[in-house]
Amino acid sequence: MKKLFLFTPAIILFLIVASCNTPVNNQEDSRELSAAEKTIVTNNRSFGFELFKQTIAQEQETENVFISPLSLSMALGMTLNGAKAETYQQIQQTLALSDLELQEINEGYRSLAKLLTTIDPKVKMQIANSVWNQKGFEVEDDFTKRLQTYFNAKSEGLDFNDPAAKDVINKWVENETNGMIDKIIDANIPPEMVMYLINAIYFKGTWTHQFDENQTKERDFHLDNGTTSTVDMMSQTRSFSYLSTEQVQMIDLPYGDSLYSMTLMMPKNTTDSIDEFIANDFTYQNFSSWLEAMNAGRIQLSLPKFQMNYKIKLNDVLKSMGMVIPFEEHQANFEGINPGGKLFISEVAQKAIIKVNESGTEAAAVTSVGVGVTSMPPSINFNQPFVFMIREQSSGTVLFMGKVGNPSWDD
Repeated sequence: MKKLFLFTPAIILFLIVASCNTPVNNQEDSRELSAAEKTIVTNNRSFGFELFKQTIAQEQETENVFISPLSLSMALGMTLNGAKAETYQQIQQTLALSDLELQEINEGYRSLAKLLTTIDPKVKMQIANSVWNQKGFEVEDDFTKRLQTYFNAKSEGLDFNDPAAKDVINKWVENETNGMIDKIIDANIPPEMVMYLINAIYFKGTWTHQFDENQTKERDFHLDNGTTSTVDMMSQTRSFSYLSTEQVQMIDLPYGDSLYSMTLMMPKNTTDSIDEFIANDFTYQNFSSWLEAMNAGRIQLSLPKFQMNYKIKLNDVLKSMGMVIPFEEHQANFEGINPGGKLFISEVAQKAIIKVNESGTEAAAVTSVGVGVTSMPPSINFNQPFVFMIREQSSGTVLFMGKVGNPSWDD
């Protein structure tokens, strides 16, 4: 009996590695993941779910959201190498990598990048990293060497005061995303900025089972607000891995040799909005259970063609995930980049683009971590009631203590 999967409510989509631990046919370098690599993969998935949920919560008025947890994770992974003390701990915890030492984290990212870019010869997957700093700004050699060794990061100094500097960075972005993303820096570089750490990802996969263009027809797409829009709906009927429960309808569409896939999900109850589904049901634990419960079956599938171009500033999202101190001008500690630089993260931005049609999917994402230098000293303004004391420092003796609730100057 054929199952009908008609994706007309709003859709959640993920690009995922379908089987990182499954041996790859005809792949000479196929191997089991190490314990550290498995932790990186598993915890990155957990990080991705939390990132997605917090992004959706922040972007409640936005109909279409498209992000790359992997791109952000790698950009923050590079940044982690320059962080110290609580700054390091908060980035590490946000990435869900507290169980690993920095060396293991770096080696895990390096191995993961190699795996993702070589696992399926029928899928094009590119990962590139770069570090751009203000010319004359001293960067610790150890920081640069680690990023080159483990992230294969290109490093270059530029005159950030020259408007052409952003063009150089944007040209690198355009090249590494095969022209899908032409820039990540829109305006001239702010005067406080001394460094950009940038990750770029490019993905192009052909469906293992392509849709017939002749079967694509105009159909209604039912929005959460009760209205409909007209879309180009692709259709095909064949065997797919799928799941249908009281919570979710879910299907896996493979690319290439089936090592990459797009997993699509929507609430089974059509009265539930997609945001309600994300808030209540779309958890890492549920997703893991759903994956295990999927079975192959003949499916009549309808899926709209779509494309998205999405950009987001992730500062508030990351703060909501516990990464607060790295953004604080006078608390952040990035002495691993420059011991006396008084650096902080000024902005984390991501731009992502995806195109889905009958032949497959093309997607790209760029994440930039902008590191700024503190320009003004901290401000403390005693314009409200305060307490004070006079003390001798070597002995700690307190001579006087007082409270000022309403200051006055009476002769």
